[in-house]
Amino acid sequence: MRALIIGASGQVGGALSSLCVRRRIEVYGTSRAGQGFLYLDLGSPESVKDAFAKARPDLVLLASAFTNVDGCEREPERARRINAEGPALVAEECRKTGSKLVYFSTEYVFDGKDGPYAEEAPVNPVSVYGRTKLEGEKACLALPGALAVRTTVVFSHDPDSKNFIMQLISSHRAGARMRVPSDQYSNPTYAPELAAAVLDLVEKGASGVYNVVGPDRLNRYEFALKACGAFGFDPAFLEPKLTSELGQLAPRPLSAGLRSDKLAGTLGRRLPPVEESLRKIAVLLKQYE
Repeated sequence: MRALIIGASGQVGGALSSLCVRRRIEVYGTSRAGQGFLYLDLGSPESVKDAFAKARPDLVLLASAFTNVDGCEREPERARRINAEGPALVAEECRKTGSKLVYFSTEYVFDGKDGPYAEEAPVNPVSVYGRTKLEGEKACLALPGALAVRTTVVFSHDPDSKNFIMQLISSHRAGARMRVPSDQYSNPTYAPELAAAVLDLVEKGASGVYNVVGPDRLNRYEFALKACGAFGFDPAFLEPKLTSELGQLAPRPLSAGLRSDKLAGTLGRRLPPVEESLRKIAVLLKQYE
């Protein structure tokens, strides 16, 4: 199998790349930065076609997006070009080449009023990010056999990433205070486990929408406290705040989170508990000290 990972330099793309290598899947990764990757700009039809011509993939994993939620609110046209129009271009190339498409979506397709949400729950995004990601999801699902993976609060030990856990580690090391929302509920999801579940779904021929998230529904402050416990950090540097106190530009789905019953039914398992994943990161932190 030949896999094309769009966004291989990112957190999820990197986890997918590493796992594909371990599973002996021939993998081609893309990035707008180059640096050993195929160049691909989701806003450019030509670069999308060129990457497909070079990789000739059987499987396409679309993990690239404009994920800065407030940035999307400031630049809605850029958000639509990358998050909606770009996936439509990828889906069209998959249609032409017969490639299996996996699109990484988000819990932000929901308004966060009555989560956690199952796959069939009515969508109602409240931000530009959520709306454009939903457009991208719909464009990809119009392709027969496509798989849309909704996930959220993805974390890992990735020094190049700004995921929540890396922000927490950086703040602690710098002796800086960290303001953490105490009213945003989601399911923290460990990137390596997300990658494994997605490739397992592909092996089983899964299609349609699947929620692939960790089993623990927590607010960000609760998540931060669990991380501090796993890492041996004094949590005094954490400041729990209501979202309304943080001055964030884009609305957030507060009572969100995703149910993973469908995933468990297909794979016969859920992702590991958040404490287990945090312990793995704690081991890595000691190795890098």
